[in-house]
Amino acid sequence: MPFEPDAPVKTSSKRGEFVPDIEEYQTPSIPQRLGATAYGAVTGLLGTPGELEKLAFQTVPEFVGAKEPGEVKGLRQATAKKLFDRETIFPTTKDIERYGQKIGIEPPSEELAGARTLGELGVGTLPMLPKIGRVVVGTPTQTSERAARRAEELGFKISPAQVRGDEPIPMKGATGFAEQNQTKANELASRGTGKQVSEIDDKFLAERFKTLGSDFDNLYQGRRFTIDTPAINALQAIAQMETQLPGFAAVTPVKQEAINLLRNYQIMAGRPGAVPSSFAVDGEALQRMSNALTQAARSSSSRGQAHEIYNIIDVIDESVERNHPQIAKQLAELRPKYRNTIILEDLYRKAGIRQGNISLEDLGDMLASTNKQYVRRTGMDIDELGKLGRELRLRARWQPEGSTASAAEQTGRALGTALIGRGADLASQLMRSRGSVARRAQRFYADRPNVGASATLPAALATGAAARPLQTTED
Repeated sequence: MPFEPDAPVKTSSKRGEFVPDIEEYQTPSIPQRLGATAYGAVTGLLGTPGELEKLAFQTVPEFVGAKEPGEVKGLRQATAKKLFDRETIFPTTKDIERYGQKIGIEPPSEELAGARTLGELGVGTLPMLPKIGRVVVGTPTQTSERAARRAEELGFKISPAQVRGDEPIPMKGATGFAEQNQTKANELASRGTGKQVSEIDDKFLAERFKTLGSDFDNLYQGRRFTIDTPAINALQAIAQMETQLPGFAAVTPVKQEAINLLRNYQIMAGRPGAVPSSFAVDGEALQRMSNALTQAARSSSSRGQAHEIYNIIDVIDESVERNHPQIAKQLAELRPKYRNTIILEDLYRKAGIRQGNISLEDLGDMLASTNKQYVRRTGMDIDELGKLGRELRLRARWQPEGSTASAAEQTGRALGTALIGRGADLASQLMRSRGSVARRAQRFYADRPNVGASATLPAALATGAAARPLQTTED
């Protein structure tokens, strides 16, 4: 193209170089971008009802061929045209933009189109985040939430996947806290025996039995104790159970002590006019019998039989505690410690304690499966740990998480669950929402049941924001 001498040009300081008279592009500032985003959010929000109306009554019908483009058809569109001189009864985003121009609010420039679009999309998608978050972390039941909070009070880090109501997953706790949770479980369980350790093994259990037995010996020796009717009935049961329980009733120290005590009781009861409801016995005699019973219970191959024996011992100890307030406090401390040691020994025999680590899940299952009351409800008892372990499926380090299925099988099940509309497990795996941060979000939702509970309005806003690019062109 020939050079036009009259065309406006700028001459640089260097001879022979010409620079066109073009304004230099300037990157929009942050305040400008924020303003454009806010503009898009406001116009997008106010225009959502109109966008939905236009999508339903114009865009979709035109797409399927039910009406011609630009055709005014139906009372609704005729009313909108007559009253508002537009295609919809509710204003669209474009209508809101026009109204803003009438009062001096100009739309952002083309350079800010991206920021404006971000605002329009944000107003539709942001309201969906609470609902999405609730789905990802899972909604707990009231019972599981109470259990989780109690476990957290004790120092455990719990995963949301353990607490949610839909298909909770057995786990070792929140991601990255398996070792910490295991140490806490070992310490709390062992503390109930009177001695806290970081690992529980057979040597620890043997030491506890020996130490606690010595404590009982020291408490009973050199004293005479009054026992009442329940203890007398227990002694009669011991004397009569040789046939049913030969493993312990035939042991000479056990049966002989029971017979001797009963003989003394019968002599006293046989006196004229005597109606004895209690009588005194030597502490050494009671403790010899208790030690022999304990040894028989521990060596028994039948745990049901062993617990029958432990229950008899407990009845006698309760009688002593009831009739001797001066030693009631010591007994109230010793008896739960001893019973907790029995529980841990049972769990150890059932392989619920391995490598020094206790499985609170197995502990809870064991306690729930027995009809006997293992322990009295005191602050040192470990039944609460078992209840929490069973409720939250809190596993030990040596146990697999979820199930024993392979990773491929677990993923396949998760994908199948997602396809039928229950993809919380898959979402939690993919989004790594099994940690302590996600658990805090779950607690937030549990305290605010209405947040994210309904997706009707957020879904409408999201649909309106997504619909705008699909709409037919507006003049």
